Amino acid sequence: MEAKNRPGEIVDIAVVGGGASGLAAAIAAARAGTLAVVLEKLPRVGKKLLATGNGRCNLGNESQAPGAYHGSVETAAVFDRFQGEAAFFRTLGLYVRPDEEGRLYPVTGQAASVLDALRLMCRQLGVREVCDFPVCRVTPSGDCYQIESKAVITYRARSVILATGGSAAPKFGTSGDGFDLARALGHAVTPLSPALAPIGVHPKAVGALKGLRVSANVTALLKGRVVRSEQGQVQFTERALSGICVFNLAAYRPDTLSLDLLPWCGDAGALLTEIHKTRENVPLEDLLTGLLPKRIGQALLKSVTDMPMTAPASALSAKAFSELAALLKDWQFETVLETDWDSAQVTAGGVTGIGPTLESPILPGLFFAGELLDVHGDSGGYNLRWAWASGTLAGEMAGRRHDPH
Repeated sequence: MEAKNRPGEIVDIAVVGGGASGLAAAIAAARAGTLAVVLEKLPRVGKKLLATGNGRCNLGNESQAPGAYHGSVETAAVFDRFQGEAAFFRTLGLYVRPDEEGRLYPVTGQAASVLDALRLMCRQLGVREVCDFPVCRVTPSGDCYQIESKAVITYRARSVILATGGSAAPKFGTSGDGFDLARALGHAVTPLSPALAPIGVHPKAVGALKGLRVSANVTALLKGRVVRSEQGQVQFTERALSGICVFNLAAYRPDTLSLDLLPWCGDAGALLTEIHKTRENVPLEDLLTGLLPKRIGQALLKSVTDMPMTAPASALSAKAFSELAALLKDWQFETVLETDWDSAQVTAGGVTGIGPTLESPILPGLFFAGELLDVHGDSGGYNLRWAWASGTLAGEMAGRRHDPH
């Protein structure tokens, strides 16, 4: 469905970016009776969408929790006008289902089905896709906007929706160029950082635990202050802590992560005493077997004693015993916060100062949608919900400006 540029043509609405929010915006604009075009830098639209949810596309969540969103742009007014993911996709002929945790997926279990449904509706509504069109400049020009590509090809549009995505996962085309466009048009952008990403720690602290998982309550600390806590499965990698509960803390840029390995136990000392009495004659390396994965238990023991792991558990000193009990509830890792956009799923920070209609307060007819805005959600489909909702609203509002009625 790719189309070539038509020199000198003025379209009603140009959507810059062919990702989730951009396609939703184009559909909403076209449904309002306008001529809409999607300008995409890659050879095809929706590349990042195909990779979401490990190829299954976690496209939303049954939960409506407002606390799942973070940033300076108000989300409530946008969601109040959104019909919901299931209803939105049903109008496209796609059906969704929740998993046991309330995350929404297409019934096919394939992200390709989501992209196909979006593109088919675009085709039915007459939306044109112009791919291989990397926008480098958007300029107000009289009663319209001039949109230039790096190939010196120009489109003119009466309204523009910037839906370029953020800086996360640049291999999918989201390299942060939309922020440059927004700044050049006079809009403020809050500091950017990777979100929904593993958090780096010193390799010596986790290297031997690579591949292991443990249930824990994870607390993000910044200069000794608790920023936020999440509970779930923590995965140890060669240079980082990973897992959804860790991903949700990445945007806070903590300097320390604290793991409570026994969130269900209020008195680790009493529990450890009970275990110690039962296993005082077993090798030290087996003291915590059954309570924690064996290698994790051994790592904790090695951090409190120099005794060989083959020594009897009864030989553990009172001091080491006390330190071990403390570690079970507060195992700390100093973070190494590298700016790793490649491993991040979304961007924290973005365009700010945008009102509830998502129209620019300084340039009439310029709208914003999706990850480009200073909004990011927790893991679980919340970010794609924001893409559908914000894209739909931006498209509707832009369409109203050109409603012939």
